[in-house]
Amino acid sequence: DPSIDLESGNSSRSELNPGMQGVSGELSQADEMLNPKESQEEEEEDKGDNENKDLEAEKAKFLKKRQFVVQELFDTEKDYVKDLATIVDGYMTYMRDNPLPAEMEGKDKIVFGNIHQIYDWHKETMLSELESCLTNPNKVASIFIRYERRLYMYVKYCENKPKSEYVVSEYLDTFFEEVRQKLGHRLMLPDYLIKPVQRIMRYQLLLKDILKYTEKAGEDTTDLKKALTVMCIVPKAANDMMQVGRLQGFDGKITGQGKLLLQDTLSVAEVTSAGQQKFKERRVFLFEQMIIFSEMIERKKGMFSNATYIYKNSLNVNKMSLICNVDNEPLRFQLNDRTPGSDVRMIIQANSEENKETWVRQIQSILDMQKNFLSALQSPIAYQKELSKEF
Repeated sequence: DPSIDLESGNSSRSELNPGMQGVSGELSQADEMLNPKESQEEEEEDKGDNENKDLEAEKAKFLKKRQFVVQELFDTEKDYVKDLATIVDGYMTYMRDNPLPAEMEGKDKIVFGNIHQIYDWHKETMLSELESCLTNPNKVASIFIRYERRLYMYVKYCENKPKSEYVVSEYLDTFFEEVRQKLGHRLMLPDYLIKPVQRIMRYQLLLKDILKYTEKAGEDTTDLKKALTVMCIVPKAANDMMQVGRLQGFDGKITGQGKLLLQDTLSVAEVTSAGQQKFKERRVFLFEQMIIFSEMIERKKGMFSNATYIYKNSLNVNKMSLICNVDNEPLRFQLNDRTPGSDVRMIIQANSEENKETWVRQIQSILDMQKNFLSALQSPIAYQKELSKEF
């Protein structure tokens, strides 16, 4: 019967299928046994592909985080330019276009310093430079490296800041309050004048984050490290000059003393033929040409609580000698005045051994430079010969 044949044919076909699957499975196993290398390579390829995908995902994650920081850098720059405009187009324009009280005549230069120059540059150059980084974040580092010299205008601003604070504090509740109300400003003038100081300090924090995420994304960070160094040096120089600007009672020209190398609060005792005085807390400024000792006085007036430094004493570096160890006291060193007829000695106590080492090393370095300079002046030929031996 054909139907039976058909059924039996079907049934025999269906019975054969599982068997065939088994044979095919055995064949593929046999194939794997015969070619273990190929299957292992395929496995490793799959594993490698997955690892690459993971790495790419990780990289994308860090680059996205970096993009957020670059966006913040630009957004805060925009806000900063608006704040500067508030001073330039507000207070400065008002003081230029309106009659001033007699005691305020000519004091606008002290109050605002070079803030107009800072505003113009950020508005015309820095803002658009940082905007271009939104589509090309790798440009960030080159901007700070290229404009390093330009950013030193902040050092000038900070040097003037203490004088500005003094004038503003004198007229804060009278003249400047009247101007604030006329301009309709919510914030007071000192809140705006501190913005450049805050901004120059903030760049390094944002650059640190950009560097961190660039590093984690596995990209080159050489230029970012250079940019970060620049943005650590400039704010330090600005802060140093702001501290120096608080020094009062020094007759000489402070800018004529060379670069400020170190500054700190140390304990100092003056020794003369009359005997040794007690140790007193002094703010000490070491310049290339001079070391200045000053007394720190906290000044609280209105919104201001910055210290003022009153000049007490100084030694010229070219008439000074250093004694590294004093009275077996590990934190002390001594400076002697070698000016003919002077018997002044200053015993200085550092805050830690590391702090003492920093001061002693820096003082020794400038004394050595002075010595070499004098040698070169007195006998230039001998000095050149000595110098050539070192190379």
